[in-house]
Amino acid sequence: MGTPLNASIIKSFEILGLFTAQQTEICTATVVEQTGINNATAHRFLLSLQQAGALHTTRRGYFSLGPAVARLAPLTAASNPLMQSVTTEIPRLSQSLNESVMVCRLSDDGPVCVAVSASDRPISVNIRTGTVLPMDSTAQGKLWLANSTDRQAQKPDKSLQQELKTIARRGYATNLGDNEPDIAAIAVPIRDQHGTMLLSLSVFGMLSRFDEKLIKRALRQLRTTVARIEKAAVTLV
Repeated sequence: MGTPLNASIIKSFEILGLFTAQQTEICTATVVEQTGINNATAHRFLLSLQQAGALHTTRRGYFSLGPAVARLAPLTAASNPLMQSVTTEIPRLSQSLNESVMVCRLSDDGPVCVAVSASDRPISVNIRTGTVLPMDSTAQGKLWLANSTDRQAQKPDKSLQQELKTIARRGYATNLGDNEPDIAAIAVPIRDQHGTMLLSLSVFGMLSRFDEKLIKRALRQLRTTVARIEKAAVTLV
C-alpha cells in the first residue's frame, strides 16, 4: 500500500491556485465557492496560510499572495530549464528582428504572458507579464486552440474552425489586426519531447511593419529559436 498523502497540504495548494491575473485577492467566500469546502474550514486554511507567509491581508477578510510565495517565485523560474532557455533566447530574437517578443503559457482564462522582451524602437508595442490574452482573436490564443485536444468543446464559429485546422497543419498562427486594429503578431509552439505544447512564442508589433517579408523572416527565426530552446531545456534536465 502506498504512503498516504496529506490532504491538508493538497487543499492548501488548491487554495493558492485560486489566484490568477484577474483574481489577485480571495476571501473565505471565494474559497467556499470555488473549492466546495465549508465556511469554517476555508477560514482556517486562509489564516494558516497567512501565518506561514503564503498569504497576507490586504483588507479586512481579504488575502493576496504573501512574501513566502514571492521568495519562491524567482527560484521556480531560475530552476526551470525551459524558462532558463526562454529568458536567454527571447532578447536575442527581439534584437535580431527589432520587434517585441512574448512567451505565453495557457491559463484557465486564456494565454498569459510569462516573459517578454520589448523592442528598442522609439515607437513599439509592449505588454506586461501577467497579461491574459483573448483566445479567439490573438495569434497566441488561436495557436493554443489549434493545439488543444478538446478544441471542439470550445465550439468556435465555422470560419475560426477552418482557421484552426490551417494553423494546426502549418504550425503557426498570425494575428493581423484581428484583436487590435494596429497590432500584428505571429506565434509558434514550444513543445516537450513528447510533442505536447508547453508555451507559445510570438513576435508582435505595429501592423504596418508586418508585411510578407517580415512574416517570413520572423517565422524562420521563431522556429530556429524554438529549436534552441527545446534542445537546451532537454540538455539541462
